[in-house]
Amino acid sequence: MREVFKKLRKIKAKRLFVQFPEGLKLKIQDLAKEFEKKGFEVVLCMEPTYGACDVREYEAKLLGCDAIIHIAHEDYGVKTKIPVIYYPYFLEGDPIPIIKKEWNKIEKFEKIGLVASLQFVPAMIKLKRFLEENGKKVFIGKSTTEKYKGQILGCRVGSAKKIERNVDAFICVSAGKFYPLGLALNTDKPVLNLDLEMKKVYDMHEQKRKIQRIEAWNLSQFKEARRIGLLISWKKGQMLGNPFELKKKLEKMGKEVYVMAFDEILESKIIGLKLDALISFACPRIATDDLERFKIPIINYNLIYKEIK
Repeated sequence: MREVFKKLRKIKAKRLFVQFPEGLKLKIQDLAKEFEKKGFEVVLCMEPTYGACDVREYEAKLLGCDAIIHIAHEDYGVKTKIPVIYYPYFLEGDPIPIIKKEWNKIEKFEKIGLVASLQFVPAMIKLKRFLEENGKKVFIGKSTTEKYKGQILGCRVGSAKKIERNVDAFICVSAGKFYPLGLALNTDKPVLNLDLEMKKVYDMHEQKRKIQRIEAWNLSQFKEARRIGLLISWKKGQMLGNPFELKKKLEKMGKEVYVMAFDEILESKIIGLKLDALISFACPRIATDDLERFKIPIINYNLIYKEIK
């Protein structure tokens, strides 16, 4: 926190717009008080914050804030006119009792790649030492886009891809299945989720295969679809691809196409519209994690480009 205060004083910030993930809601009032004790005015953003790609610059400026505090995230590369200070907010967690209890799930793997969500990078380092002391060869990669070794995002797994050829399996240190599932969908190597919240180790294979089956089904439905919705987001870090270029290509194929803009893409917002398929140009995890929530088949735009080439 000291480094955050130092950066805020350097830019002479007075009123802060604080964005934080849902998992920190129970701690956010205490954090707000810490900023206020240092003389800052604080506005807590109570809209969902899905990552460092989700920077609410417009809202912060509208409310007279002169800096954004992005808690539990690292710089994603989103360019803004208002200063954004990223506060990693590492969480305490001890993976050793869990891995001891679940040792049978990893004992067959000799070479293990370690990754973690940002908050649990310190816990991952603890796990590295334990695994090496117990005869495992451990690899931790470093992505050019992430600050910490072994850190992965829900949509970026460069740290894992750097060491993929060297390992028999990956262990992801996190809470929940969001991060390990993102990795599992981007590698053929086994991915084990060391969940510090549930205190268990899970194999992500079955969940990965389930999503792949739904994706294949949705792609098959797209081929027959006549009315297509192209879903775009105005979140700065989630403006992906070129929906207008794809719209022209699909129209040449005889499809009826609508470009539809959202802040948060939810199935409830398109109820009543006559659509046969949806193509997402926003966060790629919408069309994986939320597959079962959408009654209309939804596909990531990059998969469609492969289909129509």
